[in-house]
Amino acid sequence: MKVAVMGAGAVGGYFGGVLARFGEDVSLIEMGEHLDAIKRGGLRLSTNWGDFTVNPPATSDPAEVGPVDLILYTVKTYSSDVVLPLIRPMVGPRATILTVQNGVTSYSRIASVYGPERVLPGAAYIETGRPEPGRIRQTGSTARIEFGEIDGRITPRVREVERLFSKEGIQVRVSTDIESALWTKLVAVGAIGTVMAVTRASLPEVFAAAEGERTIRTVMEEIVAVGTAKGVRLAPDVVEGHMASAKAEMEAYQASLQQDLEAGRPLEIDDILGAAVR
Repeated sequence: MKVAVMGAGAVGGYFGGVLARFGEDVSLIEMGEHLDAIKRGGLRLSTNWGDFTVNPPATSDPAEVGPVDLILYTVKTYSSDVVLPLIRPMVGPRATILTVQNGVTSYSRIASVYGPERVLPGAAYIETGRPEPGRIRQTGSTARIEFGEIDGRITPRVREVERLFSKEGIQVRVSTDIESALWTKLVAVGAIGTVMAVTRASLPEVFAAAEGERTIRTVMEEIVAVGTAKGVRLAPDVVEGHMASAKAEMEAYQASLQQDLEAGRPLEIDDILGAAVR
């Protein structure tokens, strides 16, 4: 399977790097200093499963890659209006676009451009960052990718993608209710990431504060209420499950909203919380 990673930053770079480590046919699409560093010295990864460097083809031009079988779409949500037309040269006859963007609207946005039959919605659960150009640092014991057909069917392409990602350093989960899976992630990201960004505090600092845990829990409960009102099936213990996971790995927890805020980059807040607010 020929794979292209559109946006080889912290998330895309991690999954693309692991695939390249195990010999998969992967090309990275990036730009700027990060791309320059990858071309010079490879993509360096520090992970819970060891440190390694890979040297997959890397470019800023999707046309150089050409048609592929799978596009792992990991660009920031606020870039999609610009980026989506650019991937067209890679959308081959069998191409699937696997999106693991934050929020719950990525599937419909991509489907409106390339058709619903092309899109496989998914979510990534991973604590990762890009401490410097050309380097990805993953922390914690979780590096999970979850995906599924929008109608819940277990199709041949789902099994093919599942086999592709079944590697050391990646936990794979096939979902038969991907809408529920996306909202389940939104409950965590929309609450924890937002509170960390607003307070400019680490997760241990948030939990140590008098109102920290209560604030996170309240936001989670509000997102659950909105999702439930929309007819999304969320587990009764979804809030408690997220709270327990956050406490268990709070030293490793990295919030992309906070990372972007501190780096002076645009924020995905409208796509992360916007769906719930609207």
